Amino acid sequence: MSDVGKRSAEEFYSQCLANARTLEQAAMSYATAGDAVSALATAWGGDVFAVQAVLWERILVMSTTPQRQFYRVADALFSGLNRATPPLVDRPTCRDVIRAARDGLLAECDPALRSSIEAGWSGLSYLATVQEPSVADVEASVQERLNGLTPAAFVVQRRREAAAAMAVAQSERVRGDTVAAIQSAYESDFLGLEAYLVESSVAVGDLSLQSVIVRWELASTAVGQLAGLPDGFVPAVQRIREVLGSCLAEADAVRLRDSLVPV
Repeated sequence: MSDVGKRSAEEFYSQCLANARTLEQAAMSYATAGDAVSALATAWGGDVFAVQAVLWERILVMSTTPQRQFYRVADALFSGLNRATPPLVDRPTCRDVIRAARDGLLAECDPALRSSIEAGWSGLSYLATVQEPSVADVEASVQERLNGLTPAAFVVQRRREAAAAMAVAQSERVRGDTVAAIQSAYESDFLGLEAYLVESSVAVGDLSLQSVIVRWELASTAVGQLAGLPDGFVPAVQRIREVLGSCLAEADAVRLRDSLVPV
């Protein structure tokens, strides 16, 4: 779940919508490529952000304490997913799985909210031919992400690599090669991002690393859309880090920033 803190209500709402669009496009690409694990993760991630936007828009208008009301309603809705009925078909597709999850969430809604949420969700036809990933598929996805390591070992390795990349960046900076230094710092930050996402995912019990897929997609897309960087090594790195955290919850963004190699 994203949170509402220092960001304005408009910024939060806009970010939810942007995240939903990003994840929908990613889900379509993964489905086309036959990556059922990533398609399912990003499709549901897009649904979650779309719901958050609807909840925030509705509660902001109706409540004098919108943040408190947002969390109360959001928690109630998403807890309903635990009671979602599995797809009643022999070989469910990813579309069947998402439909079942949607039904579980909508069961907690009043008619007006249900209508608003359904209107905010995208169509699922692109998932109709993608079979639900098996347990083996998910395990293979995790092993590919971790390069065959345990999560703890992977995090240690990535942070060691991030420190090494930043050391290179500082050497290039001293030599006056600012462009190369920024590129090396960029590589360091993405190594650190991956370490942080895996570590935080495992910490909340997401051992299948589904949240890693979703948040990696959001962060990498956001940085990829940067039109340019400010002059100077430190301002450029700061800008990259701001964008990396912009699509995450505020608390997540702060923890990510604190975990990256200092400049």
